[in-house]
Amino acid sequence: MAVCRTRDVSTVGLCLDTAAWFALGTRLSVALVDPGTGTALEVIGDVVREANEKTGWSLGVLLIAPPPEWQALVATAARAGITPTKAAQRLRVLVVGDGHRQRSAMALYVTSGWDVLFATDDDSVKEAIESIKLDAVIAELDASDSRLVAIMTAVQGTQPDARRIARGRGQNPSPELVHRYVDRDAGLDALLDAVTAGLPELQP
Repeated sequence: MAVCRTRDVSTVGLCLDTAAWFALGTRLSVALVDPGTGTALEVIGDVVREANEKTGWSLGVLLIAPPPEWQALVATAARAGITPTKAAQRLRVLVVGDGHRQRSAMALYVTSGWDVLFATDDDSVKEAIESIKLDAVIAELDASDSRLVAIMTAVQGTQPDARRIARGRGQNPSPELVHRYVDRDAGLDALLDAVTAGLPELQP
């Protein structure tokens, strides 16, 4: 799963600004909000342009049998004079944890304004931290979870400049590994502060 920004839409596909590592031919389910109606729309498509440093982290998706609602969304965008946007520099954040925890926090990450990648197992965490320059790694794990120290140790070794944050229950078990521990019930402002405090302002 990934949270990203829609850069452009057409009758046959869409372009996403994302750091997600989906290979050519990968079939995706994309859920996005129609700015005209405020309703969520889900479409299915195949990756025809990979997001990577060469393409500017631009992911191209060719839709498969888009529903009538999609054509209405494209028409609304055309009438509003919406043009393709230049990719802006956004924080790239990896969120690690069990699937149910990630789903329960999805609304929080959607409103963060970050490019968010989700990983649930050791292999996907390893692939992410070895393939993508990350600004932060957030572990959706309680302090008592033995996986927390192992994950943060791997991040520290591979991407020492990435901010290491944990979000869960308990106290910070390892201050030298975890920069900030955020209570699970704390809101978006607490998480934003944990990730961005002390970081230089991003320039587009």
